[in-house]
Amino acid sequence: MADTTKVQAGMQNINQAFKERDVQAKAKELNIAYVSLIGVPLNPDLAKVITQEEAQAAQAVIFAKTGKKLRLALVNPENAAVKELIAKLQADGYEVQAHLCSDESLESGQSIYFSSTYKEQEEIENKVETEAIGNTEEELGNLEELRDRIEASNFEQALNYVQVGAYKAHATDIHFEPQEADVLVRFRIDGVLKAVFNLSHKIYSGILTEMKHLSRLKMNVNNVPQDGQYSFKINEGQINVRVSSLPTHYGETAVLRLLDPNKGFANFEELGFTGANLDYIKEAITLPHGMILITGPTGSGKTTTLYSMLQSIDTKAKKVITLEDPIEYNLASISQSQVDPDNGYDFASGLRAILRQDPDVILVGEIRDLETAETAAQASLTGHLVLSTLHTNSAVESLPRLVNMGVKSFILAPALDLIVAQRLVRRLCNDCKQEGEITEAERKHMDEVIAKIKEKGYEVPEATKLNHPQGCDICAHTGYIGQVTVAEVLRFTDGLRNLILDEKPMPEVYEYIEKEIKMLTMREDGVLKVLQGITTLDEIFRVTA
Repeated sequence: MADTTKVQAGMQNINQAFKERDVQAKAKELNIAYVSLIGVPLNPDLAKVITQEEAQAAQAVIFAKTGKKLRLALVNPENAAVKELIAKLQADGYEVQAHLCSDESLESGQSIYFSSTYKEQEEIENKVETEAIGNTEEELGNLEELRDRIEASNFEQALNYVQVGAYKAHATDIHFEPQEADVLVRFRIDGVLKAVFNLSHKIYSGILTEMKHLSRLKMNVNNVPQDGQYSFKINEGQINVRVSSLPTHYGETAVLRLLDPNKGFANFEELGFTGANLDYIKEAITLPHGMILITGPTGSGKTTTLYSMLQSIDTKAKKVITLEDPIEYNLASISQSQVDPDNGYDFASGLRAILRQDPDVILVGEIRDLETAETAAQASLTGHLVLSTLHTNSAVESLPRLVNMGVKSFILAPALDLIVAQRLVRRLCNDCKQEGEITEAERKHMDEVIAKIKEKGYEVPEATKLNHPQGCDICAHTGYIGQVTVAEVLRFTDGLRNLILDEKPMPEVYEYIEKEIKMLTMREDGVLKVLQGITTLDEIFRVTA
């Protein structure tokens, strides 16, 4: 009996193969593409494009969608309902490519309309009134309640729920982290990751597919890292999303960076620059030429500081061109260019091209190699103000980094005007911070730092009490809300330039900076902010360890 069943199944497969061959030949005769959907699992979200009734009347099914491009499988291109359906889709702005398929193929494809994973959903309208946004804890709580709705949604809506929830919770990043049993979703808020909820692998798989589709990543590749970008609409604007995927033991992990191009940039004071540091920055950006470097690890606010510098420049009188990877925010009255290394357009070649555009101010997203470093330095010596970033931990470490890259001392010394190293620390929540006596441990940690600040000639506010985090509904019981910059600003004097020109050992250069320039370190700048009641010692030591 079993053998008979196998034989029958084999004959059916053979017959179907012959039938598919006939359909393929007919497609060639009609000069249209052919497709077989037998056994192919289609994305349930495709069932939203046309209704079940339209699919059955036209004997057709959508089997692929890329942006506004649709692939339609059909059994009879002369069917009047098919022609009507294609006309309707084209009127909606879709580009439709028809594929001939067999009856069995159509039946297999149309099964998505009867699948339990497909549920009719209302279209989400991304209207978020500012006054309707609650505090961070409320928004995270609301999103936690949405988990069941996310699990029951189609993939497009599931991703949308998470994105809008992150926007309302003031998150800068969304982390999807596959684990053995489920997928942890975390938001980065004020620089710190916060767990939101866990999703099933099933819904995450669909969300990941949707993210790859939107950002044009390779759908069938899951064993190598990929990067892309897309945007989603909210209110009257849009949020740009940078996507990074990475293969892990339990599946691909994904991180989404949310960037609001309509968000204004804070001025230097609002960012946290004060005193001499603020004066040095304001002076440097008025120079007709020179080089300003912002350094720090990823997530330290370098791009925000650079864009704030650009906004303080008179673009009516000066031409400003940027070279970025990628362009994170669109700036008015500024020419922005994005590098494309795959096609030979990298920072070095892009910078050479920019110099032929007669700019006054140039922003280079990052100095990564000798060629870019030397070209940027030479540009600063030929009448251009050059702004860029470098990945070093401190301002003084930028000097040996550039020297080790191979930049000649006679180019480096006259080119550099300012190096800013920075970190972001969390601000104390103004609604719940409480003043308390300085403890013995706090005094011990501060005394040595305060002594060095005074040695450098800076005023230190007297304080017998410090503000401490308490936690409330407004700050999601963290005690903190928002971020502020702690920085060290190294200005270049003739004495420092001479040491670099003479190629003096770095310890001698460091000693000169300490004794003669008297630059405040990030920790010292941070302690001053602690004494001013802006942040806490725990935050300062967390980021300047």
